[in-house]
Amino acid sequence: MTALALAAAAGAHLSINPASVHTGALVDLVFSVPNVGTAVGIDHVTLGIPQDFDLDDMEAKPGWTQSRTGQAVTWSGGMIPKGTFARFAIRGTAPSKPETVLFNVLVGDRLGKSITYRVGLDVASTTNEDTGARSLGKAALGVAIAGGVVALGALFLGLYLWLRPPPL
Repeated sequence: MTALALAAAAGAHLSINPASVHTGALVDLVFSVPNVGTAVGIDHVTLGIPQDFDLDDMEAKPGWTQSRTGQAVTWSGGMIPKGTFARFAIRGTAPSKPETVLFNVLVGDRLGKSITYRVGLDVASTTNEDTGARSLGKAALGVAIAGGVVALGALFLGLYLWLRPPPL
């Protein structure tokens, strides 16, 4: 029961930044991983990357060894002491459709204890649903073009009347 309470508390502090991205965008994601309860320190972190997220590369962290196996990235050999946190970053391309993708974050210590967290990333459409300003801009452009056409017509009419030969 204590382990569950501890896991829930740590999960509340584990975060991803940014929490939302646009479809198809190249993004840098940073996972903040706290050690709120392990006295021996956290010595490995594995990110399970969703299939819809195209992983390009991962952060090189001094004191940690990085490895990649398919859609999983592992940092090991470093240390996150109790009461502190570390950041782990990846770079890739967001999914091409709006959805929430889940990253599995496995955090473990050298005694073999580990906890897996699921962290969501919201992927939003790149289209802008608020077309009010855009429609108003298009209407203003239309009025300006129509005004320009009327002004040109008046100019040509004036030139015609001024340059035509006098009546006989």
